[in-house]
Amino acid sequence: MDRPEFPINEEDFNRWLVDKYFKYGSVDEVMRKYRFSLPISYASYQRVLDRWGVIKKAGPNNKLNEAIDFITHLAKDNIPFEMLYKKIPPTFQTSATTLYRILGYVKEGLTRRVGVGLIITPYNKRSKVLVANDFSAPRIKLGKSYGAISIPMGYARKRDSRKTNILRILQHEVFVKEVVKRTFPYEILEENLDPFMYLDIADVRVAIYHLQLGKKLSSLKNFSSYKLKDFQYLSCNKIIKDDHKLKLRAGVKEAVLGYKKYLALLNRNLSVNPFQIKAHLNQELEVVFEYES
Repeated sequence: MDRPEFPINEEDFNRWLVDKYFKYGSVDEVMRKYRFSLPISYASYQRVLDRWGVIKKAGPNNKLNEAIDFITHLAKDNIPFEMLYKKIPPTFQTSATTLYRILGYVKEGLTRRVGVGLIITPYNKRSKVLVANDFSAPRIKLGKSYGAISIPMGYARKRDSRKTNILRILQHEVFVKEVVKRTFPYEILEENLDPFMYLDIADVRVAIYHLQLGKKLSSLKNFSSYKLKDFQYLSCNKIIKDDHKLKLRAGVKEAVLGYKKYLALLNRNLSVNPFQIKAHLNQELEVVFEYES
């Protein structure tokens, strides 16, 4: 096999490395993809990412939406766990053991991990929310469409600051090209970042934040990601009213409902403590558990 060609210029090569990290999700995956022929060591690759200010993914089991999609099918399609698990493709990374553990936590009403979700609005329309089609989770072959509509959302680390956890989602799911070009808009991250709600989805407690973009950043052409495609702004009312037609990912409707409640309180000049609710998916699973018992 011919040796692949890499950019010769050091700056171009470093940008290429950063881009491939976002595309494949880890340095290990990039190394494997290019059959360990990269003209750079593992440690040097990590140092390049550090110089670019890249926030690494939150742990090895980082596919929050993969697990959510599986559990959503389990709750809605009335199919035994083993039968559903046999239908998933080889690219599905979450093990059966992990999925059983998630279901166990949900059954007990517990959360074991944390996540971040972002309600992003343009500069002049707080009633419109940035969403996109998430193509990162492998297709579960039950005749369902691929690419559920989602807000930017993923795992976080408990030991990281709120700013770091938000930055991770923005880098991986909204502004990949800006990170690669070293033009990431850090100015959108305020000093005091507080979630307006906590949403329990499966066994993950997701802190939901609101970010309003400036005029220059609000254009859809600014957004890029290897995970999310076809970015668009949708009105809160459309997301809530047409949730089944839009084929939303679990938790999106609840996040938008919470955001509308948050805006209503702000408009009344009231202080807002974060809401805490369970996703409808969790409520459906609780009914299943009660029926089985």
